Amino acid sequence: MPTVRVREVCEKPWREVFQWVGDFERYPERVSDLVSVHIVERGEGWTVSAWEARLGGSRVRWTERDEWTEGEAGGRIAYRQLHGDLKRFAGYWDVCSEGTDRTAVEFFCDFEIGLPGLAAMLHPVAQWKLGQSMAKLLRALQSRTEVSDRGVPVRVFDPSS
Repeated sequence: MPTVRVREVCEKPWREVFQWVGDFERYPERVSDLVSVHIVERGEGWTVSAWEARLGGSRVRWTERDEWTEGEAGGRIAYRQLHGDLKRFAGYWDVCSEGTDRTAVEFFCDFEIGLPGLAAMLHPVAQWKLGQSMAKLLRALQSRTEVSDRGVPVRVFDPSS
């Protein structure tokens, strides 16, 4: 099965990064191949989210369960496809403190498209596209700035990221 692993270190507190990583519904603003992400259901420490992405000329849809765990110095969001167009799609986001205002973020995914006759051709393309998209998403985290409006934090993102 193809895998994708992307890691970035940023100069931000881990809880802020963890919150940002978990804001799935904003991902399409930062990743052009993502058409939509919607939280379908939310519980204590988990969400169910519905995703739609472009892969080449096709649309790929899936629904996943996201399990959220937090510790003293980091958190993890583990996800797995419940149903959808892929045979398998699972992985995690790890967010770990590396000191005051320094955080490592890692995205990991393994997937299988499930079209045996086309897998040899499609897996490398999907692997490359997913890796590029997640790298772009993590670079957007680096360009994030905070401003304040009457004491209420407002998130501003560099649209070129």
